[in-house]
Amino acid sequence: MRFSCIWKEVIIGGAILAAAALSQSPVFAQADPAPVRQVEVADPALWVVSDEDSTVYLFGTVHILRPELDWMTPQVEAAFASADTLYMEADVFSAEAQTTMQAMIPQVGLLPQGESLTSKMSDEALADLDVIAGRLGAPSETIRAGIDPLKPWLAGLQLAVAQMQAAGYDPNSGVDKHLAERATEAGKSFGYFETAEEQIGFLSGLPMETQLADLEIGLEQAVENPDQLSDLVSAWAQGDMGRLDALLNTEMRQTSPELYERIIVQRNRNWVPLVEEIVAGEGVAFVAVGSGHMPGENGLIALLRDAGHDVTRQ
Repeated sequence: MRFSCIWKEVIIGGAILAAAALSQSPVFAQADPAPVRQVEVADPALWVVSDEDSTVYLFGTVHILRPELDWMTPQVEAAFASADTLYMEADVFSAEAQTTMQAMIPQVGLLPQGESLTSKMSDEALADLDVIAGRLGAPSETIRAGIDPLKPWLAGLQLAVAQMQAAGYDPNSGVDKHLAERATEAGKSFGYFETAEEQIGFLSGLPMETQLADLEIGLEQAVENPDQLSDLVSAWAQGDMGRLDALLNTEMRQTSPELYERIIVQRNRNWVPLVEEIVAGEGVAFVAVGSGHMPGENGLIALLRDAGHDVTRQ
């Protein structure tokens, strides 16, 4: 199963954290939401690395979920409750971060005046876009007009979030947002690995040709397999890291090694010394980053083990 880079970032990467607040457009808010389902219980993976005076929990997140998925297991609850500090990829929920992100969009998310996105898209991609418009309950002309001023990365992000919301997924039910709210209520300290500007840049900095190709892959896959998200979330919910790695990273490693290096590998390498610094300190910390960064030989867990740390799955 193929997932475009945009879908990966929306579900488990990092850019969605910086861009989700920017992806809410009335153009894409016309579909009726899916009905609420019976509560489902998940058991996602949790790891711990420690030394004599510190304990660091590592937890992979999903940025957008159905409200009925209960992922806060007693084990995760206890680990989170014991932590003094919550470390996340970036500050994207504070008022300051929201203001910064909103100001960036005209600079990095819009095409130059006079250009239109749909004029750059293939006939096949436009046909796929029209199918998606129908699923969202919006006229094709409205959807086309809505994405026309946007660069492909932002258009793909908005369309992905809109389709997920129509399927019953809610950014407000994402793991990151829930943990941030709980940490604020409990008076925990916050730490961040990246800035919001950096996170937006992971997608906006891609070459235009890459952005456009990824948008068209995402549209094609959304039409061919509208239920593609459920298998990925199921792998995360079951704590199946091998399956999660296969679904998310295997194809990108093979077909777009430069993209994989930019979005996954380099960021994981950047985070290793940051986690090591936390371990070298004192107390208990809870690190929550996109779950796509955890599995595989270039995943955060493997890189920490390669660096000599005893990372144990709980």
